[in-house]
Parts: sequence; structure tokens; C-alpha cells
Amino acid sequence: MVLRTPFTLGSRIIAAGVIAGGLVLGTAAARAQDFTMKIAIVVVNDPLHEFIKEYKTRIEAKTNNRIKAELYPGAQLGGIPRLAEGVLLGTIEMFVTPPSFFKGADTRFQVTDGPGLFDNLDHAHAALTDPTFRDPYLDVGVPKGVKGVSMWVYGPTAYASLEPIRKIDDFKGKKLRVLATNVETGIMRKLGAAGVPMDFAEVLGALQNKTLDGIRSSMVVMGASKFFTVTKNLLIVNDTMIPCAAMVSTAFLNKLPADLRQAVLDVGKDMEPFMLKTAKEFDARAEQLWKDNGATISRLTDAERADFLKRAVSVGDEVLGSDAQLKPLYEALKKAAETHRKRS
Repeated sequence: MVLRTPFTLGSRIIAAGVIAGGLVLGTAAARAQDFTMKIAIVVVNDPLHEFIKEYKTRIEAKTNNRIKAELYPGAQLGGIPRLAEGVLLGTIEMFVTPPSFFKGADTRFQVTDGPGLFDNLDHAHAALTDPTFRDPYLDVGVPKGVKGVSMWVYGPTAYASLEPIRKIDDFKGKKLRVLATNVETGIMRKLGAAGVPMDFAEVLGALQNKTLDGIRSSMVVMGASKFFTVTKNLLIVNDTMIPCAAMVSTAFLNKLPADLRQAVLDVGKDMEPFMLKTAKEFDARAEQLWKDNGATISRLTDAERADFLKRAVSVGDEVLGSDAQLKPLYEALKKAAETHRKRS
């Protein structure tokens, strides 16, 4: 009895220690399943901002907070090049943006810039989210470290300028900020203007010091950024429907357990109808916002717009349709556009 008592007591102490250690390890293991998802955009108070807020709500609910989203609007983590690089390197989990900003990772990302393909927001959204285009397009950057998980249309293009642009001849000699794609710079050349790629965060300052004469973008995002404080002229052309995508680091996806990885993908896809509704609501309010802030709104005549679109479409076909690497996805998008045009 005397011999057994220390042994029994010692065994109990050891067992208690093992159990306690197991609890600590179990807690650590549980914590290891919690992940932080930094989500960044370069703008504020626009559809992208609505996307990241809604995505945060949905991903945290779907994963029971195993994924916690941190939101960084307004270029808090840097401008477009830095954010794109951060996703590719795995230091930023998601960047929501026009996907052509990732063309440095894969040139095929620029095929969504094809002008003159869509009649309106509904038509563009239907074509861009058609599985025959959406699924292969969002996968093209995977070998380089980025995967798209959500796709929608942000809004149509417009031109804000310091001096009025009311007809095609008014573009001549102007320097307009564009995205860094051959399509957008090519359209400017067709109009006699110079396309100047520039980080969006730098554009307002460039307009203020007259380094730029104007910008090609969406009146929604330009309105949200209060470009009307500097540019009092807005030409609405709707020559291109600007796409946006939620681009996620594959380094982040690969470290997630399978259920959380699928949740990131599912929430992204489920967000797409919400974003069409959001984009349409913002677009409906945008023109009045510019007018309320003293801007003059112009539109091309039917004949001038037809001429404009003819020039723009020719650039899309030259740049995207003649490149062996770009052509298959470009043709898939055109086919989806034609399919959904027939249905509308």
C-alpha cells in the first residue's frame, strides 16, 4: 500500500499534465485554423467599397469567424501596383479591382477591356459571368499566384476633362489617364489623344496641376472620389463596360483547409448578383451627383458615337483578336456577349 500510493499519485499528476497539455495543444490547433484575410481597394464610397463590406459579413458568417476579414479601402495599403504585387507575393489576401491590372502576371487578364461588346450593364454582367468565360478567365493567373473568385461589371466608361469634350475632334491633343493596357492606349490614339497610364490615387493631383487634361473611367468612381471638384466636364460614351474582380492570393488559398478554401470561392460567386444590383444603383445616381456639383454633362450625337465605337472596336480586334494567346478568351467573351444579347 505504501509503495502504491506515491506511484498512483504520481501517475495522476502525470495524467493531469498530459490532459492539460493536450488541452493547450488542442487550443493551439484550433487557433491555427483561424485566418486573417486582408482585403484592399484603392477607392472609397463606391461599389468596390460595398463589395468588401458585404464580403466581410458573408465570409465571417459562412466560416463561423474562422476567417476574419480586415478591410483597407482608400489605398491604405498602397496604390494599384503595390496591391497587385502584394497579392502575387501573398502579403495581401484579396485585392478588388479591374482585373486587367494583373496583366503583368498574365496578359490574358486584359481581354475584358474589349470595347463595344455590351449594350448595357445587365448584358455585360450576363456575359462576364457566363461560365464559359468566367471560369477559365478567373483561373488564368493561378500559376503566377492569383485567382479570381468573383466577377461583375462596375459600370460604363465616361470621360471627365478640364476643358469640354463634346465631339470626337475635341479629343485631339488631349492627355487622358487610362488603364495600362494596349486597348485603352490604342483607343486614345484612334481619337488623336494620348493615353497616359497612371495610378488612380495620383490622378486627381495630376488634373489639379494640369499634367493631365482628363481621365477615362467610370463616372461612379470619379464621383465617389470627387473629381467634379476639379473637372467640370463629363462626356458619357458607354463605349466599354468596366469589369471588376476579387483577386485572391493563391498562397492564402493553399494554406486554408478545404472547407474554408471552398467558402472563399462560394462567397465570391454568391456576391455577383448582389454586385450587379449595387452597380446599377450607383450608376443611376451618379449622373445627378455630377450635375449637383456643377458639372456639365455631354453625350455624342448618334453618328459620332457610331464612329467612336467603330474606332474602338477595331482596336479591340487588333489588340485582342490578333494575339494567339489572347484570342481564345477574347472570342469566348464575344460569343458569350452575342449569346446573351440574343436572350435580352
